[in-house]
Amino acid sequence: MGLIVAGDDRTEARRLQRMADEGRLRRIYSGIYTDDLNSPIETVTRRHLNELCSLVLPGCIVSHRSAIEQRPTAGGQYFVTSPYRRDFELPGVKVRALKGPGPLPSDVRIPHRHADIYISGQARSLLENLQLSRGELAERRALGIEFIEHWLDRFIANHPIDEVNRLRDAAREIAAVIGMTEQSQKLDSLIAALLGTRKGKLVTPVAIARAARQPYDSERLSLFESLARELQHAPLFVPPADPQADAQLQAFIETYFSNFIEGTQFEIDVALDIVVNGRPLKYREDDSHDILGTYQAILRSKRDPSLPESAEAFIQRLREWNRQVIESRHSEAPGEFKTEANRAGQTVFVQPELVMGTLIKGYEYIMSATTPANRAALAMFVVAEVHPFNDGNGRTARICMNHFLTHANLTRIIIPTIYRDDYLTSLKAMTNGHPAPMPRMLSFAARFSRWLDTSTKDRCFAALERSNALKEDHKQFRLTFDDSHSWR
Repeated sequence: MGLIVAGDDRTEARRLQRMADEGRLRRIYSGIYTDDLNSPIETVTRRHLNELCSLVLPGCIVSHRSAIEQRPTAGGQYFVTSPYRRDFELPGVKVRALKGPGPLPSDVRIPHRHADIYISGQARSLLENLQLSRGELAERRALGIEFIEHWLDRFIANHPIDEVNRLRDAAREIAAVIGMTEQSQKLDSLIAALLGTRKGKLVTPVAIARAARQPYDSERLSLFESLARELQHAPLFVPPADPQADAQLQAFIETYFSNFIEGTQFEIDVALDIVVNGRPLKYREDDSHDILGTYQAILRSKRDPSLPESAEAFIQRLREWNRQVIESRHSEAPGEFKTEANRAGQTVFVQPELVMGTLIKGYEYIMSATTPANRAALAMFVVAEVHPFNDGNGRTARICMNHFLTHANLTRIIIPTIYRDDYLTSLKAMTNGHPAPMPRMLSFAARFSRWLDTSTKDRCFAALERSNALKEDHKQFRLTFDDSHSWR
C-alpha cells in the first residue's frame, strides 16, 4: 500500500478520480491518492508526509523545527523551505512553505519514487531555529534559544571538542549563503559561552551550569523531580529502628544482601566467618574484601549518622563509602569518579563530565524532601542513577539511603536475595520515568527489615529461612513474613 500519483497524464487522472468515486482509492491531495482503505486518512498522511511534500513542492527542504522534530506540531503544522512561499493542507496537516535558499551540500537528501526531498543539515537547522518567530511556542516555526542551549549542552557533553568546532565552522560557512549571518554569530557566542572560552548571556539553568564548569544531566534531574513528586504524593513509611537489634549483626545482614545483589555470592555462614575473623577466603580475596569493606562502611555510617550539610560534604561522604566498599579493587579507582561512561543493560548512566554537577543538583532534591524516609529514597536513587564510580555504585547508594534512615532513627532497609528482582525492576522503571513502583518496593522491604529479628544470630538466621529471604528463585518462592505485631 502506498501513494498513487496521476502526474501530468489527464487520462490517468480521470481514471484515478473514478476509482476514488467508486471507493477503491482515497484522495489525499489533487492528483494524489492512496489504496489504503483501512487506516485513518490522517495516519496515511503522516506516514507518507515527506513524500507528499516532495510531490507538491519538488526539491523542498524540511526545515526549522520540523527538521529537528521530524513530525508536525501538536496543532498539525509542518515547516518546509522552498523557492517560493506557499501553504497547503493535507488531511490532518498544514504544510507551511517558507521562501528560502535551496538545498545545500550539507543538507540530507531523501529520495522518493516520484521526487526528492531534503532535510536541513545539522548546522542549518540550528541557525533556522535561532530565527525570531512569533506566536505560541508550541506552534512557532523556530524552537528558540532555550531549545538550542539544551541541544548544544547535550552535543558538547557527548562529542569531542573537534566535533564542536566543526559544527561551529559549518554554521559560519553556510550563514552567508542562506542569509543567516546574525544567527551564526549568535550560535558562535552560545558555543563559546558553554565552552567557557568567552563570556556570554545564557538563559537556561543547564547552560549556565555548564558555563560555570558544573554541567549536569538535565534528563536525570527530571527523573529526580518525578520521584520527589511521587514521594510527596505517597510518602514512604519506614518503621522506627529496633532498639533490641545487635548493631554488628544488623550491619552484617545488610552487608551480605547488598553484596549478593551485585553478584558477590557466599553462603551466609561463610560470609559471617569472613566478617567475624576479618580474614579473606583463600582464592576469593577480592570478593572477601568486598564483604569486609562494605561491612566497615556500614558500621562507619552507623557510628556517625550526621547528615552532610552541603553538596560538597555529601559528595565527599560518597567517595569515602565507595573507597571502603571496593578498597581491594585498585584497578577500579576506589572513591574516584569514573572517567568513562558506564551502563547496565540498555541504560547508559550519567556521562563522566556531568557527574559532579548532577550530584550537586541531586543533593538539592534530596534535602528538599519533607520527610526523612523520602530523603533516604531520593538519596539512593540519585546515587544509583548517576552511577558516579567505576564499581560499587549499588552498594554505595544503599549505604547512602540507610545513612539517612539511621540519622532519623528509622530501620535500615535491606534487600533480601528473593526480593532482588523487585528492587532492580523498580529501579529500571524509575529510570524509564515510572516512579510509582519504587516507593511501594521500598516500603515492603522496610517492613521486612523491621520484622527481621537481628537481636541474636540464631533468631536472625531462623527468620531468614522462614521468610525465604535467602532463596534465589523468585518464581517459585516469595518473601513471606507477618509484621502485624513486630513493632506497632
